[in-house]
Amino acid sequence: MKRFSIIILSFLILAVWGCNTVIIRPWNAPNALKTSEKIRVFLGKAESDLMIKADGVIFVYDVNDLLIKRAYDAISLDAKKLKAPIRFVADNPGLEYKGRKFRGEILLQPDKNGNVLLINRVPLEEYLYSVVPSEVPAGWPTEALKAQAICSRTYAIREILNKKDTAYDVESTVNSQAYSGMVKENPRTTQAVRDTEGVLAVYEDDPIHMFFHSNSGGRTETPDQVWGGKRLPYLESVPSRFDEAGDNFVWKEILNQDKMDQTLSSLGVGSIQSVQVLSRTPSGRVDLLEVIGKQGTSKIKGKEFRSLLGTSVKSLRFGIKRESEGFLIKGMGAGHGVGLSQWGSFGMAKQNFTYAEIIRHYYQGIEFARITR
Repeated sequence: MKRFSIIILSFLILAVWGCNTVIIRPWNAPNALKTSEKIRVFLGKAESDLMIKADGVIFVYDVNDLLIKRAYDAISLDAKKLKAPIRFVADNPGLEYKGRKFRGEILLQPDKNGNVLLINRVPLEEYLYSVVPSEVPAGWPTEALKAQAICSRTYAIREILNKKDTAYDVESTVNSQAYSGMVKENPRTTQAVRDTEGVLAVYEDDPIHMFFHSNSGGRTETPDQVWGGKRLPYLESVPSRFDEAGDNFVWKEILNQDKMDQTLSSLGVGSIQSVQVLSRTPSGRVDLLEVIGKQGTSKIKGKEFRSLLGTSVKSLRFGIKRESEGFLIKGMGAGHGVGLSQWGSFGMAKQNFTYAEIIRHYYQGIEFARITR
């Protein structure tokens, strides 16, 4: 019985900083995750003249795991002629595609639309070796890097569980989270991943919706205000005062008349005369605007307005007015504003907050758990 208690306590890992104690309990992964420790990352659609390189031998397997080809250093093929999935494996880590090296395997998978999907299947923790430094600078404080590692791992696990019946789990762009292959790996971020190996944030035993963004401009947003749906108890709007340390805490853009007319032409109101903010969300972000033109007016949601104007509007925490030079847009923050503010995390880590304190600030009421195999 005594030995059993020791085993249980070994799962309830205690990480201690001064008087702060973090309990990381075991999390029993569903079968969908247990049977596959790898994540499938969509790299893009394969071109006709496709080349895969490696330092050494490249093995090519068919859908039945039968070896169908062996090559040294490089292999090329017309991907458009492919009728069934194949996968590439190298005897040395690092399969190269378009100048970027990737850990794990590369799969070519034809789909029903006549495309061939290029997918990197890689161990989850090794995937994070690239994601963390692709999302935040590797020179950031260690606790901020650990917080990002846990955010990225939790996001990835939730995607794996939700996408088990699809061709891939995540994309390599910020549509999911940034992933650049081995070129972005850095010893500091790799150590942050290893120091938090298997750790994720859960709420009522489920991996949470782990949204994060660059800079909240001083206060985060709730997901229902951005994407609709129901409120999530752990994703309330919270102050983020350390955002001031980061890029785009305050920003401004001036758009001339031609740019505004061209960008908002789909509204059908003619030459833009003014833009008025009609309502804001509780966090201060634009909810609804009225665009007034020479030929009419149109009411438009803030997120649609931002989508039309693109990078000129870095977040929905902005104001707009017409001036002699055009339209002046002044705002705070960058990104959708939901969940962890990466620059807020940086600022908190600089003030000696731990990764657990950072994550619990942005996702309230969550627990930490470690995947058990």
